[in-house]
Amino acid sequence: MSDLTPEDQGVLDDLTAATAARRDVDPRHRDAARAAFTWLTVDAELMELTYDSLDEPSAVRGSVGAQPRALAFTSRTGSLEVEVDGDRVRGHVVPARAVTVVMRNAAGEMAEADSDEDGMFVLMGTLPGPVQFQVRGDVSGTTSWVRL
Repeated sequence: MSDLTPEDQGVLDDLTAATAARRDVDPRHRDAARAAFTWLTVDAELMELTYDSLDEPSAVRGSVGAQPRALAFTSRTGSLEVEVDGDRVRGHVVPARAVTVVMRNAAGEMAEADSDEDGMFVLMGTLPGPVQFQVRGDVSGTTSWVRL
């Protein structure tokens, strides 16, 4: 964890030494300790929904479901733009990087695709229920939950 302050690194080193000395530490406690450190960068990792085309008044007559839906999520480190058109999700990661984009639902079902070097990707199919997108790579983040 290179983003740690010297004080935090010292605490982590002390915890590592303490847990190494005690081999009988409950694995649940080790997992909880590791999980606590993930909260250090939670603000940088959460990608907030900043645009949803469903919020825009439709200028064309017809049902909303017949038109592609556009969503945009942003964080301090980048953004994720997706378009849902039937059973296809197309997207773009900014800044452009080759990353992996994962769409998952609350039941744990997942679909994933690698983007090209321009950050473009296509996920074939959508998942039932609310979904969350995760970007893994040089640009990373997890979106809030959204119902497609």
